[in-house]
Amino acid sequence: MEWEKFLETQEREFGKETIDRWLRSLQLQRFDAGNLYLEAKDSFQVLWFEEHIRHKLSQFRNRNQRPIKVHLSLAGGKQAKKPASSKKEQAKQPDHIYFEELDPSCTFEDFILFEENEIGYRVLDELCTKILAKQTSEFNPLYFYGPPGSGKTHLLQATAERLRRAGYNAIYVRAELFTDHVVRSIRIGEMSHFRKLYRNADILLVDDVQCFARKNATQEEFFHTFNTLHIAGKQIILAANVTPQSLAFIEPRLISRFEWGISLPLAAPEKKNLIKLIEKKAAFLNFPIASRISEFLAETFFTNPKSAVRALEALILRSHLHQNGKQQPKQPLQISVIKNLLSDLIDNEKTNSLSPERIVAAVAEYYTILPEDLCGKSQAREFVTARQVAMYLCRSLLKIPYMKIGEFFTRDHSTVMAAIKQVQKQVDLIQNDVAAACNAIQLKLL
Repeated sequence: MEWEKFLETQEREFGKETIDRWLRSLQLQRFDAGNLYLEAKDSFQVLWFEEHIRHKLSQFRNRNQRPIKVHLSLAGGKQAKKPASSKKEQAKQPDHIYFEELDPSCTFEDFILFEENEIGYRVLDELCTKILAKQTSEFNPLYFYGPPGSGKTHLLQATAERLRRAGYNAIYVRAELFTDHVVRSIRIGEMSHFRKLYRNADILLVDDVQCFARKNATQEEFFHTFNTLHIAGKQIILAANVTPQSLAFIEPRLISRFEWGISLPLAAPEKKNLIKLIEKKAAFLNFPIASRISEFLAETFFTNPKSAVRALEALILRSHLHQNGKQQPKQPLQISVIKNLLSDLIDNEKTNSLSPERIVAAVAEYYTILPEDLCGKSQAREFVTARQVAMYLCRSLLKIPYMKIGEFFTRDHSTVMAAIKQVQKQVDLIQNDVAAACNAIQLKLL
């Protein structure tokens, strides 16, 4: 069967002994057209599966080329949480449309509160209470914006999970997957199925709406889907990395509708709160850690809380294997050992720590202006110079295509090219304010 074939392919990467120990020892509970149910003997086997295997299962397909969902539970009657689904959603979907599972850890109960995300949590928790009481919200749509790691996806999935458990048809979808549904439906002439599926939602939650940029057919369909649901009084919840007004290459009529309700900011946690998040997650995973370890993880993986949590999960698994490979009694983890166990993740963090957001923040600090002014529309000289320097650094340090830089700064690519060319000329001359700024900012970033 497909599962055994998959195991054989993984043997070439991990070796037969490793696969026998960590994968083949999983108990196959049942297997149907769209679901594979497996049982793990302990939490370490679950962690190994999640770190090394889960992301590879996208290649699983049934005869209709729809993904096969893999469900993993713990032995001994302790079931891992399974994503909730409403009765409506369990009805047969068109073969060309599929939805990703909700992350079972993304619930309101598992959400870690800190001041930067508390307002989002309170608003959505109250919204669920209203919907379950058959009341309508005065804010529709709800629009959340913030950087990666600020909790947007967790909150949207937690809302979908709670409402599905109550029997509501809550559709959670990433903007890229919505686009894929549009493209597939157009290609095979099944737009009627697509429209029926989305427009029958009780609640529609769309993540990463900035990914609708430049996708004209998708924006057209989403416009009509939005209108249909809004007129019917159905709740719409959206999330993006920027405010509605800052969305690049999105039709004005959509931006206008995104602003009909209320827009709420979310922020990534400060270091002290990231430490709390790591420690709470460690306690949840039954792996209490010393404060020096949580501080090390927070300092090392500061760019994205998700990276810090993934590093913690990897540490739990790898330290278990590391200790089991020794004959002497278990010793407290030392930072030097942790650095060795997580060396690949630490290297990746150093490589990926630079981002357009960090560059903008550094440039804004250098010129003593606000990041929103740097990214805004003002043509004041101090803002224009800082903006051009930021574009130049995004290109030179991150190797981002001109079009992507344009999307980030809400400018067309020809404007970006001209700005970068102008800064490059100044940098080549060496002795000038712009060259000095670029050098100073690069030193701080690197």
